[in-house]
Amino acid sequence: MAIYEKPTRLLMIDMVKDISMKKGDRILKDQVISWFNEKYPKIKQGTITAHLIRMSINAKSRHHYNPRPIEDDLFYQIDGNSFRLFDIENDPSPLRRESSTIDEIKSDEPDINEENTSLRMKRICKIFYLGISTSLNPVYNYLRMRESPVSNTLLVDDILIFWH
Repeated sequence: MAIYEKPTRLLMIDMVKDISMKKGDRILKDQVISWFNEKYPKIKQGTITAHLIRMSINAKSRHHYNPRPIEDDLFYQIDGNSFRLFDIENDPSPLRRESSTIDEIKSDEPDINEENTSLRMKRICKIFYLGISTSLNPVYNYLRMRESPVSNTLLVDDILIFWH
């Protein structure tokens, strides 16, 4: 739930407009934090920093913050403390979450009609374990979308409820 009427990611866009940031302009992390402290003092420094990473197309850890394609492609991170606006014509493509781990799991999973509970449990635990190391959202969506027996779905829901 947002502290203010807009979530932080939309306030980042407002900040860019408010300071009249243009293509090629650099902004320091401290300047972003100062702007937020002045306009939205209830937002914590860690939240601001996390959103800078989420909205930087080349930040290696941005996938941990579940960036929305296109919507969250706002900055290009020059170094740990400075950013500029993302230039779609000249910058590389934004980093996106790799889905190869889920694809690898799909290729070696047992037949959906298999009655062996032990194998089904191992498959669920393997998917869940990989999900912990990245993010639970793609794993949860993968499990919820596949046609699985009701017992698997209930088990996954129970595990995810327990995890949160």
